[in-house]
Formats: sequence, structure tokens, C-alpha cells
Amino acid sequence: MTAGHDMYRLLASETDSEDEGPPPKKTWAPFRTAITVVLLTTNLLFALAWAHAVKGCDNRSRYAKLETNRQDTLWWNTEYSGPNDTLVSQLWDSEIPWERGIIAIRNSEAKAMGLPDSQPFPWDADKSIYIVNAHHILHCVRNLYISIQEYRQGRSQSVTYPHLLHCLDTIRLETLCAADDTPRYVPRNAIHGFRPGDGQQRRCRDWSQLEAFVQRHDPCYKYILPGNDEISNLERFKYCPNDSPYLPKIRAYFGYDDDWVPWPYREQTSYKKKAGQD
Repeated sequence: MTAGHDMYRLLASETDSEDEGPPPKKTWAPFRTAITVVLLTTNLLFALAWAHAVKGCDNRSRYAKLETNRQDTLWWNTEYSGPNDTLVSQLWDSEIPWERGIIAIRNSEAKAMGLPDSQPFPWDADKSIYIVNAHHILHCVRNLYISIQEYRQGRSQSVTYPHLLHCLDTIRLETLCAADDTPRYVPRNAIHGFRPGDGQQRRCRDWSQLEAFVQRHDPCYKYILPGNDEISNLERFKYCPNDSPYLPKIRAYFGYDDDWVPWPYREQTSYKKKAGQD
């Protein structure tokens, strides 16, 4: 009796006897096929589950692909809300990069991002103008600071009431959208002057990465003559780098000499006005 035959006999019933002769030859083909199908199906399901897990773990932002990789510390007050009024005013006036949020994106890239159609970039029909949301929020926060300071100093309000309400509503909406669930601790006593959250660690996106994204989509924009609604918006879209391929178009449109460059910035004696403002 062969070893293989003995093995199969161990699985036989107790009533079997060796006189019955060798069993019919077994075929492994159907069994191998079934095993193959099971393995292929298992591998496919594992691959799908892995892909879904990887997608779910990708916490990068949708457009600029920002990662939450910067260590940050919460503080109740920062230099932007400190006791030095002169420093605070300087920071809010010159260190809030709100105007850099206007960008020009190639239409093909915008389509791949799933963005709606937008206003065309004036010097290149293959690009459109967009506003980065984070910079718009900074613009609104700065407007609120301006309004508070003008009130404190007894000056006339330069930002309209509807605009201020828009900014407040924007902050409300963005807070609800972000839904930051960080539990701020509450100090057990006030001996050290700590307020809720003071010194608490958290992780944030890297603002410098967003600025790099903005720089890659530079729209040649500079917000000259703030608050002036009479000049043509094209006046603010002519501040390209001095080696920009768009300068010939800009010179031709504004009637500048062939050696005109936008930098260093210089105040002009006159500007093009919006249609109907002449």
C-alpha cells in the first residue's frame, strides 16, 4: 500500500476494508481551480480595501495638497493682540498677507481640480482668476480690526456696514466648516496667568506651503490705491515680474515704452479708469 493510499484510507469510514481494492484515482483540477478563484478574489478585495484605506488616510488639502505637519502652540494672546498698540497696529496694517490670495490658474488645471469657470486672466486666455479662501478670511479679519480701531479712535468708518457683516458671517461659516474639535484645557488656577489653551500643542497646516502654491500661480496682482473704485482693475494686474512674458501685452495695452518694467514699484500720475468713469 502506498503512503498516499494510506493517507486517504485514514479518512474512510470504519466499515471500509482493504479487500475493497484501491479507490478510484482522485483529480485535483476542480480543487485547484476553486483555490485559484478564492485567492484571486481575496487579493482583489484586499487591494480595494488597501486603496480605500490609503485614500482615507490622505489628509492633504484638496487643491494645494497641504499636509497637517506643522507643530503649533495655542496662546490666548499673541503679538497681534498684545499691549503695545503701536506694534499691534503695525502688524495688522502690514503683516497680514490678504492681498496675495488672488491667483491665476490654467483652465486645464482648474478643470482637473473640479473648480467652476471663473473670470479670465487678462494677459492669457488659457488662465482664469481665483481667490484663495484663507486669504479672503484674512482680508475679513483685517477689515474687522480696521473697523474696531476706527471706532476706538473716533474716526469715520472706512469699511461699509454690509461688508463688515459679510466678514462676520464669513468667519462664522468658516468656523462651522472647519469644525476644529481641539479641546482647550482650562487652567486649574490663575497663578501663572494662563488662559484656556495657553501652551497647548496642536498640529496645523504649513502656511508657507500655501504661499508657495500662490506664488506658483502668480497673477501679477498688486492692490494699488486701496478703496479706489474708479480705476480699472487691469491697473492692478500689471505687476508681473520684470522678465514676465506678459510684459509686451501689458505695455501695448497701457501704451508704455518698450523699456517699461513694473518693479521697483512707482506711483503714477494717472491711471486708466473703469468704463463709464471717464
